[in-house]
Amino acid sequence: MPTQLVRNPVHPEQLTLLQQVFDQTCAENHIDKASPDAEALALILVNSLQKGSDDKEKLANLAQTLVGSL
Repeated sequence: MPTQLVRNPVHPEQLTLLQQVFDQTCAENHIDKASPDAEALALILVNSLQKGSDDKEKLANLAQTLVGSL
């Protein structure tokens, strides 16, 4: 069953939050930001935020969990 896509706009402060989590996760895990793994990470983070997860700690924990499966 495909996941339902949620297309809520990302506001500037949310974009800053996503960028911080993405940058930190990539740096800590030596992920090239231009790699397919980084792209997958970014897409999942954006989707999670659009579904209502806008807590930095929760997003960071999600990112670390995802890195373990990449």
